[in-house]
Amino acid sequence: MTPYRTNLFINAQTHPPADYGPTQKTLLNQDAFADVAAEMTNLPGYQPTPLIGLNGLASASGVEAVWCKHEGYRFEVGSFKPTGPVYAMLSVLKGEIRKATGVETVTTQDLIDRKYESVTKEIVVSAATSGNHGRALAWGARMFGCRCVIYMNDGVSPGREAAIAAYGAEVVRVSGNYDRVVQRSYTDAEALGYFAISDDKSAEYPNISREIMQGYAMVADEIVRQFSDIQPPTHVFVPGGGGRFAGATCGHLWDRYANNHPRVIVVEPTASACLYQSAIENSAATVSGDGRSVMDGLVVESASPQAWNILGGGVFAFLTIPDEAAVDAIRQAATGVDGDSPVVIGETGIAAWAGFLAVTYDENLRSQLELDRNSRVVIIATEGATDPEVYHNLVGVSPEAILTGAKHQPTE
Repeated sequence: MTPYRTNLFINAQTHPPADYGPTQKTLLNQDAFADVAAEMTNLPGYQPTPLIGLNGLASASGVEAVWCKHEGYRFEVGSFKPTGPVYAMLSVLKGEIRKATGVETVTTQDLIDRKYESVTKEIVVSAATSGNHGRALAWGARMFGCRCVIYMNDGVSPGREAAIAAYGAEVVRVSGNYDRVVQRSYTDAEALGYFAISDDKSAEYPNISREIMQGYAMVADEIVRQFSDIQPPTHVFVPGGGGRFAGATCGHLWDRYANNHPRVIVVEPTASACLYQSAIENSAATVSGDGRSVMDGLVVESASPQAWNILGGGVFAFLTIPDEAAVDAIRQAATGVDGDSPVVIGETGIAAWAGFLAVTYDENLRSQLELDRNSRVVIIATEGATDPEVYHNLVGVSPEAILTGAKHQPTE
């Protein structure tokens, strides 16, 4: 097959790998993550998302092994997002309860039990989203008994709006690109007293953005634990976006495995690749807001400066791919390769798989990424079919029909 049109940046700063240093540890460290684990693993319905072995894909791709870490099974939300925004939201809710009641120790179970409902029902959390962030926040708000307002641009599908509204959140549509949505959400938060659970700093809760990234490290920690009894991966493909999830993944793997951490490859749509551009400039960069991609959740204009403090020194390579690769990868996952069970992954969540697919079709990329028959690859799929209608349009069959025809449901 003819290789896809891609762009690859090999990060010279990781050759040889650097130490996980003080700058990185101020953002992500094992002490901070211990609180994340204590909170998230005790939420109702928590279980690690599955690591699905793909022996057929591995054989066809000329590598030793491939696994898909599938975040479509994260709680009932269907994406990795609850690990970050929901964890950050807890800090705000507990802080507001302390101020209102004078009670020093407020637990998450107190929130779930609605012990302070007279306070939480007056609190409004908000965020701009293209789908999954808002859905996770709405899910958490319903669980903890606060209000939720979510901002979306007019290009986001009705299905994603309906999924958010189903949790009781208010959805506000904003004309224009994602940057305008973000600005409207911040303006309203300031004017109306909402608490924005986002990447921007809040005067009252300045660590929200860092806590989101710390929460995202839950995914990488599960990967480490799932490989505890077997040889760890050599390569991990992860989607880009603004960089917080990629930064959390890279940072946690870097911290846990030290200089022997897997080669992390960040994958972005070519139409919107602020992390790839950041690698070129060696600094958190901003790209045009006019980008459009089927991987809509990764269309982000600006790289997170915090995340770049980890990505710049820890990521092995930055890869951009066309939409064609994403659509082909969704269909490949849905069909299964050489006996693999079908896997349902949404259009944003497929980026890492699509990046791996693009690399396997290009000998030059394989060589630069040091991908060979001894390679053990993890693909992080960040969502299931969170918009079934969009998925059906891309694949030609519903996600339910694919799962019904699967040989078995994924297991951990």
